[in-house]
Amino acid sequence: MNRSLQGELSAALDRLPGCLADSRARRSLMAVASLLPGALAAGPLGLEIRLAGPCAVDFFAAAAPGTAGFDALIASLRNAENGCGWAEPARARELAASLDRWQRREGPLPGIARYLLIEADAPVDPDSAPAVPSIFLAPRGARDSFRPGQPPNAFHRFVEATVMAAAELGGIWPHPDTARDLARVVEAIPKDGDIFAVGSMSGRRAGSSLRIAIRRLDAAGIQAVLRAAGRRKQADLLAEWALSIRAPRQDLHFEIGPGAEQRVGLELSPRHDWKQALAEGWPDLLEDLVARGVAEPDRAACVTGLIRTDGEPLWGLAHVKVAADRSGMLPVAKLYAGLLHRDRMEWPEDQDREAERSRGMA
Repeated sequence: MNRSLQGELSAALDRLPGCLADSRARRSLMAVASLLPGALAAGPLGLEIRLAGPCAVDFFAAAAPGTAGFDALIASLRNAENGCGWAEPARARELAASLDRWQRREGPLPGIARYLLIEADAPVDPDSAPAVPSIFLAPRGARDSFRPGQPPNAFHRFVEATVMAAAELGGIWPHPDTARDLARVVEAIPKDGDIFAVGSMSGRRAGSSLRIAIRRLDAAGIQAVLRAAGRRKQADLLAEWALSIRAPRQDLHFEIGPGAEQRVGLELSPRHDWKQALAEGWPDLLEDLVARGVAEPDRAACVTGLIRTDGEPLWGLAHVKVAADRSGMLPVAKLYAGLLHRDRMEWPEDQDREAERSRGMA
């Protein structure tokens, strides 16, 4: 039993009202949590909550080399036949070997990425097999806040190595077209933009696509980046939203390379960081989403009540995400909430900064 992770998510579900998580959504989330190592609860966790349509709650967990969560993930993948269940045994062992090489500072991953993020989608039917979780990478030399003269992060500077590293974790063959597409996107990103995550959707068998996330884009930046990626229709739709919606922070999520899906996500949030656990700016943004038909009024009304600064864990609101494909805007927004145990946080930031300095990446 992975009581630590299951316990954290069970307690999190207790704070969600029924309009955000019905009984089916709760069962589905707990079914996914039972397949992952409990030690992942030592790092930050995140919830993805639908604000319209059928209730669904998915979750994220972060793990860095040198932490208990990272070690536990390797161990569970090596013993996939004994109950990990979230990846085929042969694929699980390959992934374990890749993570072990990363931990030993071998191969492309140590020079490119600081930590990984696991996205686990809860199944529609709690009794069905869940999708294989996706793994995303955070870059070395990340520009968490833009400073003039700061060099680009590793994903911008080492495009081919980034594609190879993400492909290794995704269990796919790195394709030269993916590297070409990433280079085009990097060239189009405005000077204060920053690719803050890359990864592969591990549950998909076809294609060699790469999912990327880019922060600090205005409407013009959204247009430039998505046109470079061949998403002209989505560029027009999302730039129009960016100009008119009450959200000063705007980020993009989309796929590039062979087999890439056409859907593009737009993240929207107030200017402050989620770990500040502030409600400022959220009521106006949520009201706007309801008016645009992508959030249901009763769910939007519950959102700011999730913020918690007293006790553990801290709860903060990260962003909401809307999406567009070639047919237009999709009719649902998703809320992303972060959970952080300040009293037992395990994150080797000092070691990471030293490693970046030694490689000349920061």
